[in-house]
Amino acid sequence: MVVNELQSIETFIRGLYPSTTYKQTPPKKPVADTFVIRMQTDSRVSETYLTMRVDRTYQVIYYGAQPADVLTRMDELSRAIYQTEQIPINASTRFIRIGAFSFSAPFETDNGLYACIGVLETAVREGRTQETSPLIGEVTTNL
Repeated sequence: MVVNELQSIETFIRGLYPSTTYKQTPPKKPVADTFVIRMQTDSRVSETYLTMRVDRTYQVIYYGAQPADVLTRMDELSRAIYQTEQIPINASTRFIRIGAFSFSAPFETDNGLYACIGVLETAVREGRTQETSPLIGEVTTNL
């Protein structure tokens, strides 16, 4: 499930920007206009007998040629995330709900690019596996 959610976030970002994207492992030598999406944390909360909530935090890194490019792209992404408030899960009718998105100031990388790190907090509700009960074979009444 987590891999599909990671791919769903990538699909959402690629729908906004035709940028190069990487999942989980940043490239050793990134190029400008590149996103990296990484899963950082996973925690689960029991909500009801039938459901649990999975809270995940993702890191969204963007590499650009100039600090202004990085800030502009991350600001646009932030606005798009808050406009939708949910990301469709690939091959499903369900959604990833957005809790918050924040990002850091740009910083220069070793290869002369600038990068910015965003943190995306999400929640997904999952159903618990239920035991199947035997069906009632016959119901009779005595009159």
